[in-house]
Amino acid sequence: MRRNQIAQRSAFAVAGVLAAGQVQLAALHAAGLTGTAPANGQAIQALITTLTQNWIWLVSLGLGLIVVVLAGLLIAGSRTAPDWLFKVIAGILIILVGAPALLA
Repeated sequence: MRRNQIAQRSAFAVAGVLAAGQVQLAALHAAGLTGTAPANGQAIQALITTLTQNWIWLVSLGLGLIVVVLAGLLIAGSRTAPDWLFKVIAGILIILVGAPALLA
């Protein structure tokens, strides 16, 4: 394929996605979505807050346990413990730095 064909097809794909998004927004608006919270919406907000706090606690607990196990392996003289430690650190950096950068 030539470059201008690829660029033209990419432009058509982007236009199609934007048109589909506009159709979905129009359908939501026609269904009565106004952007304001429904009555008793505080209960849903409290549920989401609780789930988020639990998720943060579980992730931090899991990472803490992994670091403790890897520290024990390092102390015991394991040859593969540094490799695993660097893999865990790289994974944490990808999750904490890379994913938000891609989503922004």
